[in-house]
Amino acid sequence: MGIKVENVSFTYQNGREALKNVSFKIDDGDFVGIVGPTGCGKTTLLYCLNGLIPNSIRGKFSGEVYVDGISTKSLRVSELAKKIGIVFQDPDWQLFNLSVKDEVAFGPKNLKLNNIEERVKSALSLVGLNGFEDAEPFRLSQGQKQKLCIACVLAMNPKIILLDEPTSNLDYKNTKQIYSILKRLNMQGKTIVIIEHDTDLLVEHANKIILLNNGEIIRNGSVEEVLSDVNLLEEVGVKVPRCFEK
Repeated sequence: MGIKVENVSFTYQNGREALKNVSFKIDDGDFVGIVGPTGCGKTTLLYCLNGLIPNSIRGKFSGEVYVDGISTKSLRVSELAKKIGIVFQDPDWQLFNLSVKDEVAFGPKNLKLNNIEERVKSALSLVGLNGFEDAEPFRLSQGQKQKLCIACVLAMNPKIILLDEPTSNLDYKNTKQIYSILKRLNMQGKTIVIIEHDTDLLVEHANKIILLNNGEIIRNGSVEEVLSDVNLLEEVGVKVPRCFEK
């Protein structure tokens, strides 16, 4: 059933209006890129999708977000984590255990899921971190840390994965590896929703694009429909993909 967002608006407690009457739908199996200039509401939107807003982050919220037909208002964030996982921009925000295997096991243990050892093994295999089970997370490279954060989400086996610019601090090699992982997960049926400033990566991997500006959706459609509008992208300050440059 995917995600359905209906007329969502959100204003933080400091008075900053982050989202204004946002509506859209994401189908199961989509690979959706969210683009827009800094401060346009992209991260706030992800927090609405996984229930952090309004359940944990306070402010003035209106509208509805449905995940598989269930309102995020009616479920705790921990319950939603079984359906929808999130990878933050800075992996150091997410890592706090003393070993890689404990890090990956933390979520499933917290949710009282079964087969934790199998979940850890499978998740680490998917991201290519086999053999790192006893390593200290903070001794890993940035690329390895980001892969570990993805593994932590995969261990809970959500059908939807949200990512907030997961490659912004990575070099080209690690960026390609992360996107290779995401592509493989998408082909296995996972829904991917990613905030990304590098539109060339989205042309290669996404099937839908949401363009935000000043808290509003100004374009929502296929990759070509949105990212080929050079004048619009230049106007709002989004990188024009090389394949659509004039």
